[in-house]
Amino acid sequence: MSKLLILGVSPLPFESTRRSFGPGTRTWQLTGPLVDDGHEIRLIGMRIPETYPADAPAEIVDRRDRLTYASITDQLYLRSDYVQRAADEFEPDAVVFAHGSASYADGVLTTDVPVWIDVCGHVMAEAQAKAAVYDDDSYLDYFFGKMLGSLFRGDMFSTVSDAQAFALIGELGMAGRLNSHTNGVALVHTIPCGVEEDDYRHETTVLRGVDVGDDDFVVLWSGGFNTWTDVDTMFDGLSRAMDRDPSIHFVATGGQIDGHDEITYPRFVEHIERSPHRDRFHLKGWLPRRLVPNYYFEADVGINCEKDIYEVRLGSKHRILDWSRAALPVVTTRVTELSTAVEDDGVGFVVAAADPEAMADAILDAASRRHELADMGRRFRDSMRRRYGFRTSTAALRDWARSPAPAPDRGQIETCLARLLAPPPDPGANAAEDEQGQVEVEPDAPPATRIEAPPGETRREWLVRVVRQSYRDGGFPMVVRRTVGRMIGSGGSGEV
Repeated sequence: MSKLLILGVSPLPFESTRRSFGPGTRTWQLTGPLVDDGHEIRLIGMRIPETYPADAPAEIVDRRDRLTYASITDQLYLRSDYVQRAADEFEPDAVVFAHGSASYADGVLTTDVPVWIDVCGHVMAEAQAKAAVYDDDSYLDYFFGKMLGSLFRGDMFSTVSDAQAFALIGELGMAGRLNSHTNGVALVHTIPCGVEEDDYRHETTVLRGVDVGDDDFVVLWSGGFNTWTDVDTMFDGLSRAMDRDPSIHFVATGGQIDGHDEITYPRFVEHIERSPHRDRFHLKGWLPRRLVPNYYFEADVGINCEKDIYEVRLGSKHRILDWSRAALPVVTTRVTELSTAVEDDGVGFVVAAADPEAMADAILDAASRRHELADMGRRFRDSMRRRYGFRTSTAALRDWARSPAPAPDRGQIETCLARLLAPPPDPGANAAEDEQGQVEVEPDAPPATRIEAPPGETRREWLVRVVRQSYRDGGFPMVVRRTVGRMIGSGGSGEV
């Protein structure tokens, strides 16, 4: 068995906190099976802000057999040597970044042991989605800066979909990781979003007889309204269904994602406030995690309505899997690989994206088949567990953890993006002595004057600065010209 340092995101799904998000579920999906396999594990979870009580200690440690779990604030994780000290003390055989956001910060950890990085969602596609919502392309630079270092740090990688795996392989190619040393080596593995294999229990009444009647048909949304959420289509589809069936009610737990997307949810609320059916929309806001499954049991279907954008095509949805633990069938758009699986197995109502009439028809179809929904829900639960159970979905990581090994190109000469934008070498770095002892510079050595790095600046800090300056000077064409110029020795159209 191995000693594994796992760096992820808190809260974990079994914690009683104010809110719960997908990154915590992803962290436990990768951690739980490794605990069950008998490894000695130290897990450090970086807290999502405002998920714990305001007076919670900066560090909360829980020890269970071979697992030590520390939940710490993002400030402690990102702006102290906490992680480095923990690694030095624990002396792990390998490090697993159990959610990409825990791996993006430079300086958090320096280690020589093998590193597995889980990239839960395509970062630049998420950047694109946010840039579109806020009409601000500066988010591209921000997300690019976060993601870039991970491409060089990881020995193995995982993604949430096959589509994202191929996208990441392309990014690794640009970073020079598809080289002679890694030829034939699977650097990227798909670990689809997973589902725990135990049922939720209905513990208390929260909806029936409170907000809706016993005979009403409840369509449930749970979780954040993110940049990928198509609130226009969802509202329009719900409204059309409500026009034709007065028993239909909509209930939402969750809401705005503070600090990330503060536009999408308010837009949805504005739609509701102008609706003649506004009394049939019940917005419950963020609820304690322990209460949320009760809403699953008292709803008739869950609803998931996505934009047809790259973030969604390359991603997945934890909430759909979570509903399956209460055997709650789903009405969803057909964009993710997960939604395709739901459709292939015939365990939900799947419709085209951006089609409110199709969404309305699906809701009305579900309402007309209420007597079938319990059976559909059970088949939905069984299908999701068979495909996406924690242990099944993490097979590649579990195999690697038994005998962690670095990637074959660890320590090799940098190529492609890493080389083209790396700080120039010492003027004598490419020099060689001839037979008479004279020093001559190789003819293909890049000029020593090109894009110097200030003293103390790391390679990645320098790289990000150069890309940003090139983008400001002339957009992505200038970035390309300067990198090509570096390759042929011309420096493009100017030096930075």
